[in-house]
Amino acid sequence: MLTKKTLVMLSTLTLATTCLAFSTPTTEAAAKDAYSQKIEAKAETRPTLRKGSHSSYVRDLQQSLKDVKYNTSVDGIFGTRTQTVVKEFQTDHRLSPDGIVGPLTWAALDENKVERKQFPVSMAIAFGKKELGDNIVFSTDDRLRKDNNDKAYYRFVAKNKDWMDQGGSGTIGWYHIYKSGDVIEESN
Repeated sequence: MLTKKTLVMLSTLTLATTCLAFSTPTTEAAAKDAYSQKIEAKAETRPTLRKGSHSSYVRDLQQSLKDVKYNTSVDGIFGTRTQTVVKEFQTDHRLSPDGIVGPLTWAALDENKVERKQFPVSMAIAFGKKELGDNIVFSTDDRLRKDNNDKAYYRFVAKNKDWMDQGGSGTIGWYHIYKSGDVIEESN
C-alpha cells in the first residue's frame, strides 16, 4: 500500500517531468526557429550598407559573399561591383534585389554559410550521380540558392561523358539538387 509521502513524491515527479517535456523544444521546427532568431538578432546588430559605404563591415560583407562563392574583391569599399554581386545574392535568395545590405540580407548570408556546411557541393553531386548515373559530369558555380518554398539547392548542368567523348557538348540538362536528395530538372 502506498503511503501519503510516496503519493506526494510521485505526484511531484510526474508534474516536474510534464513541465520539462512541455518546456523543452523537442521538434526540429522549434530548434530551427530558435536558430533563426539567433541569426536574425546577429544580423540586426550590423549596419545597413549601400553603394558608397566603406568600412570594416563592407570588408566583412565582401568576404562573406566571396565565402559563399560570389565573385567580388575584398577592399572595404562598397562600389558598383559589390552592389551588383549583392543584387545577385539577393535574387538567388528570394530577397528584393535592391543592392542594399540590411538585416534580411545579413541574415541570409549567415544562414547560407551554415547551410553550405550542412549541405556541401560534394553531397549534391553524390545525389545527382545516384539519380542520373555515374556516367554524368556535373558543373556548378557553387552557389547555394533558395527556391519559392525557401528550400536550399545547387544548380548544376549535367553532361554525359560518352557524348562529350564523341565530340558533343554532352549536356543533358540543368538540374536543381536539394539536401533531401531530390534532383529536379529545370524547366525553361
